[in-house]
Amino acid sequence: MKHIDLPPFPPPRSLPALSAALVALDVALVPATLADVPLLASLYAASRMPELFSAPRTIEQKRAFLDDQFALQHVHYLKVHRQGDFCLIVQSGAPVGRFLFYRSARDWVVIDILLATSAQGRGLGSALIGWFQEAARSAGANGVRLSVGYDNPRAQALYHRLGFIDDGDIGGTHKRMRWRGRSAARAAGIVRNSNITLDRRNDVSYPSAFTER
Repeated sequence: MKHIDLPPFPPPRSLPALSAALVALDVALVPATLADVPLLASLYAASRMPELFSAPRTIEQKRAFLDDQFALQHVHYLKVHRQGDFCLIVQSGAPVGRFLFYRSARDWVVIDILLATSAQGRGLGSALIGWFQEAARSAGANGVRLSVGYDNPRAQALYHRLGFIDDGDIGGTHKRMRWRGRSAARAAGIVRNSNITLDRRNDVSYPSAFTER
């Protein structure tokens, strides 16, 4: 993927200490750079390629379309969240996803969480969200906001179990959800017992139907 013209990620900021659950999973959060864009674009494309399965286009055309969508999303996220944290999720030394979040408002925001297929089903997504909730509570934030697709009931169920409540509609495709600082200990217990893993459908949505380029 060509990424020379993409705007750079914000300068990295110090992150809260990782939770015991993430340490046990051998997870690190590493600030992303433009050198990581090919990896991130491939991760994004892999998560969305099944949506284009029946589209009458070649694999190369579908990948080009998804690369364009990734670039649009990248620019959008940086425009809206200029002080956001854009991190690679690294497990046992290998990148397995991305976690994008925003900590510069009274409500902290989960911008996007995306895990490679190989990293799903191990409680990693729920451990990341649990860490973010505890970090927000410790920093005195009002709570945590995020959005999730209506077509992703598993993620919605997980967020509800972690104490999030429904908080409105976004464009008829996504549900806004909010967490108001319920007991971090209780949330951590849910994280440890959960085997549900998130996928990419809680991000900002761009048109998923293949269109002529």
